[in-house]
Amino acid sequence: MNKNRTLAVGVLWGIVVLGIPLWFLSYPETTFRNPAKPLLLYAGQLVGILGFSLYALSLMLSTRMQWIEDIFGGLDKLYHTHHTFGKAAFGFLVAHPLMLSLRWVPEDIEKALWYMLPFHHRTEINLGSWAFWGLVLLMLFTLVNKIPYDKWKITHKFMGIFFILGILHIFFLDGLVMQNLPLTIYLAFLSVLGVLSYLYKSLFFNWVNRKYTYIVIEVDRLNSQIMQVSLEPSGTQVPFVPGQFCFFSFRDVSLSREAHPYTICSTPNQDTITITVKALGDYTYQLYRELRSGVPALLEGPYGRFDYSEHSYPQIWIAGGVGIAPFISWAEALDSLEVPTGFRVDLYYCVNVQADAVHNDLFNRLEQHLPGFSFHLSCADIQGFLKARDIPGVQHKNIFICGPKEMRQALLKEFRELQIPNKNIFFEDFDFF
Repeated sequence: MNKNRTLAVGVLWGIVVLGIPLWFLSYPETTFRNPAKPLLLYAGQLVGILGFSLYALSLMLSTRMQWIEDIFGGLDKLYHTHHTFGKAAFGFLVAHPLMLSLRWVPEDIEKALWYMLPFHHRTEINLGSWAFWGLVLLMLFTLVNKIPYDKWKITHKFMGIFFILGILHIFFLDGLVMQNLPLTIYLAFLSVLGVLSYLYKSLFFNWVNRKYTYIVIEVDRLNSQIMQVSLEPSGTQVPFVPGQFCFFSFRDVSLSREAHPYTICSTPNQDTITITVKALGDYTYQLYRELRSGVPALLEGPYGRFDYSEHSYPQIWIAGGVGIAPFISWAEALDSLEVPTGFRVDLYYCVNVQADAVHNDLFNRLEQHLPGFSFHLSCADIQGFLKARDIPGVQHKNIFICGPKEMRQALLKEFRELQIPNKNIFFEDFDFF
């Protein structure tokens, strides 16, 4: 974790924890009419405040603002922090009504169960119950995720609505918050932050976040699953650094308009951009079958902070399948540059069978005329899966990985066993999409 990200995460957790001393300013006052078991009452209030603060911050972290991405060192790191805060918020917010309902256990189990449902005499408490059950339903979609990605994203937009219900629940309760001015200011700040983040992402994002218009000029189906798509700009070209990715939305009646991330394989000085797509799911299978020349595309980005040039040599690049994409961009850029001082790179291109290695010519050509660059093709059906011990001098080099989750996790485990420090290992985790 880089220093900026460590500091940012620390500040965010500091904001969350700040709710504890602010809550204590009004301890042990409460507006609950049933004062039995006050520890459960107070604990229920406290976890509710913690959950609400985490909820607000998770909404802020989902906005894709590039200055926030800069701080976290990549959109993947930012989104993983968002998911961590979201899951923690859900845990605290589930504990909130549970602790309050436990006041009637074991004396009145039925009343405790009814308390969890939105059938209270007070509207403000029912608002909290509806927010709670809405979050439970959406979290089931998130964890199980059995519906298509584009439909799941639509359901995820309700997160902001349930957050607003939570605000109404908090501020309409009789004096529970308003009698404590510092806590009121704290919760009001988080409320405004969460609502503005929700409105920005759900309503204004497509208006204020710049899109670049491109046209598909060539679709080259390299084998039965992989295709290379070339696009040219209709106006301004998207500015990017080799290794970055954009969200692509293809505007054709036969295709979903949902935006999906793809790494750009070309270089900034080229007139066109290319991406490599492998048919792995419903959307990419449809894209592989239906995409053709002449289809317009909207690009959002660029995103990502996967950049070999910011680190010292020697380096090892490890690609798995279509994870070769950023390395294609890097190789294309190197092909037109002078050799950097001390340049030494070994690229390991890992595929299941040799027919999947659709970019060998580029790397073979680069190996022939670029001193310090070595290309290694690793076919699982012949050599088996690449192991850390198969890489000479791996303990003393910077390592860049892009590939399937299973490959990355297996290699990371082996790197830990070899006591390679995390600061020498770089990757972007796209599994949050």
